[in-house]
Amino acid sequence: MTQHQVDSRERRVVVTGLGTVNPIGNTVQEYWTNLKLGHSGIRMIRNIELHDYHIRFGGEVDYPENIREYFEQPKMIKRLDRYIVMAHIAGIQALRDSKLESGDLSERCGAIIGSGAGGVLAHQNATNLIHENRMNEISPFYIVSCIPSTGTAFFAKEAGIRGPCFSICSACSTGNHAFGQAYSFIKTGIADIMFAGGSESAVNEMGLAAFGNILALSGRNENPEKASRPFDADRDGFVLGEGAGVLCLEELEHAERRKAHIYAEIAGFGFTSDAHDLVAPHPEAEGAVRAIKAAMDMAGLEAADIDLINAHGTATPVGDKTEGIAINNALNERGSQVPVHSTKSMTGHLLGGASAIEAIAAIMAFEENIIHPTANHDRLDPEINLNVITTPTDASSVNHILSNAFGFGGLNAVLILKRYQGML
Repeated sequence: MTQHQVDSRERRVVVTGLGTVNPIGNTVQEYWTNLKLGHSGIRMIRNIELHDYHIRFGGEVDYPENIREYFEQPKMIKRLDRYIVMAHIAGIQALRDSKLESGDLSERCGAIIGSGAGGVLAHQNATNLIHENRMNEISPFYIVSCIPSTGTAFFAKEAGIRGPCFSICSACSTGNHAFGQAYSFIKTGIADIMFAGGSESAVNEMGLAAFGNILALSGRNENPEKASRPFDADRDGFVLGEGAGVLCLEELEHAERRKAHIYAEIAGFGFTSDAHDLVAPHPEAEGAVRAIKAAMDMAGLEAADIDLINAHGTATPVGDKTEGIAINNALNERGSQVPVHSTKSMTGHLLGGASAIEAIAAIMAFEENIIHPTANHDRLDPEINLNVITTPTDASSVNHILSNAFGFGGLNAVLILKRYQGML
């Protein structure tokens, strides 16, 4: 049966591989262990020179000690921008975890690894050389390092993936948009396997100044580990983080035939636009509400079926309040009851990589039957009516997880993950 003859109602999409590198883990297991313990990866920045800038902390990634094992040509680690290096590490982890054979990585396999900003550090380094009248010294790898699609292109080249490959850029919603597009390709028969996710590396002078100067970042230099405080009454902005997350998505029967380990099922997604502002969310969360409802409609779910929400939860004063409105308006009375947590309380905000690593956190709740806590949440903002989880909680009855992503420009992407319960 060709891709144009496929009955999409019969094709289900499951997750068979996970990979991540982020401020609290260079593997999925390390990441998950620290999430369960509530450990923060936010620290005073040590990898870059910040001069006299007033914000001096963030969620940096220290490359894994075995980083050379991910690259056939280790010299590429220094030649490529950090967002590409981290996308590749996460992608290779997901590929290895999936246990796919090389014969599976054909024209029926693709990749969509997005980035919100692409090679920020590559831009910064090239700009510095221009201002120093050293244009001849700009790296020949500058172009490929700054392009937001190189994270996908390099991984696909190295892995031998020959199907649909490109990148998505939608600010902080990038990861969820990538998952939704990859899901659609498998559902409609364009592909059988898709690697999807997001990567970002903006913890540098340009990234910190850009977000700091629009007053989006927390200023808690004196206590960085406690700075990211989603939904807390004393939150004062998000913490900039970096890293990548990639999932291997696969058509269910394809996965079953090769006896793959199935972590979860993608049940639905919702994509909308606020059409309101380039930065601020819609004050009544109109677009976010529609995205949540669209995801539930695609999954065939009612509000009562949602068992957990991995919130966007950035810890900005306006953003968290608006997300609370969105959850309550979309789920009605269930909105104040369903458990809610925010991974960003420990990792910071990975921008284009955020919803990718948050999907991994949600999937691990199925895998180990634990809801990870929200760190640094001492007192719920009285204007936010949510059930924020602050201690590890049993997830054995969690079957459907809503994972929210709301990007600058009002670009909303909501994903629903379902506990896998076998073929029908």
